[in-house]
Amino acid sequence: MLEFHLAETELFAAARTLDPHLEGLARFLPATAPGAVDPAHLLAVEAECRRDRLALLDATDRAYRERGPGRAYAAWLSAARPAELICTRKGDRSLDEVHRHIVRDSVQWLTLWLAGYRPDPLWHALAKAVALLAVLDDIVVPPQDVANGVHRLGGESLAEVLDRVKALGGDRDPRWLAEAHRETLFSARVQFHEKWSAAAPGLAPPEGLDAIQAYVREPDALRASILRTYAAETLPVLHLIAYYYRLPYDDHDRAAFLAAAVAQTLGMDISKDQYGIGVKEVTNFGVRPTRPAPETARRRTAIHHTFLRLTARFRDATDLPTLVYDRYSRVSLSYARLVDRYLERRRMTRLPMSAPLSALVDEVLTTRG
Repeated sequence: MLEFHLAETELFAAARTLDPHLEGLARFLPATAPGAVDPAHLLAVEAECRRDRLALLDATDRAYRERGPGRAYAAWLSAARPAELICTRKGDRSLDEVHRHIVRDSVQWLTLWLAGYRPDPLWHALAKAVALLAVLDDIVVPPQDVANGVHRLGGESLAEVLDRVKALGGDRDPRWLAEAHRETLFSARVQFHEKWSAAAPGLAPPEGLDAIQAYVREPDALRASILRTYAAETLPVLHLIAYYYRLPYDDHDRAAFLAAAVAQTLGMDISKDQYGIGVKEVTNFGVRPTRPAPETARRRTAIHHTFLRLTARFRDATDLPTLVYDRYSRVSLSYARLVDRYLERRRMTRLPMSAPLSALVDEVLTTRG
């Protein structure tokens, strides 16, 4: 498996001339390798972004409860058939189909994050936990349903799966799991408000409360990347990975942790952009029909520069936590080549699963505590 690191493009000159996707990607690299992002600056910017996003979420919550479009959307949601809640656009006809495919995606992601598949109950439980997080991108789920356990996958809520992870984890520090749960509740609010922002006229939020535009209009690449990360849920996933690897909780490097999570999001977007996946989506940072070409080039370069500044935190890594963060931050560059979810996005249709993969998906999905 080739994990292509952006900082190493000059080592693959022949591949660059033969692969137009790779050549196009390399065009937006900065001329010199940027220095690592300053840890204090990263933490300060993230704290500001979180404060701003929470203020927007609180204002949007009030509008959802008290204003006409919010009440109309809530009425639509209460009457919607399960198939109407699906956002995948890949021909899924039921939530069961979506659930099987998100478990498949989670199995493939976890195999990349943890450097291989492990046939043990803890690994399987983590895969199901990841699926419960990631499926919030594929269906409309009110955040209170995540908090109170109504949101379920394979008969289990997120809290129940995390309890099973804790029971299987032995002497691992459970505070990682508590943080994963709290961060997921935050991400669930972001995901739901983005879904509401994409609703039809008459159902969408009032002007000024569009969660998607709040991200798209952000001119600063680092801030935009952090805001994007809140919806991508790479932070709670990294909490689960830290738990799996028994990383220290009390003295972990918060700035490195955050850098890895944001870089994971950017690597995913860079990988998708390389293959033209999601180019018509408003959150795509690559080509958009309404964006002038020079602006597209500037934005791509800024995103690549930000990615390299974040991953530079892990240059010359030797200790286990830094190696874990480094792998997590960079492996998403391989998604568009390896993970079925993104291969399907290129075709906008589902792909068949192999018999071994299908059996593993069924086992992860149906196992309960």
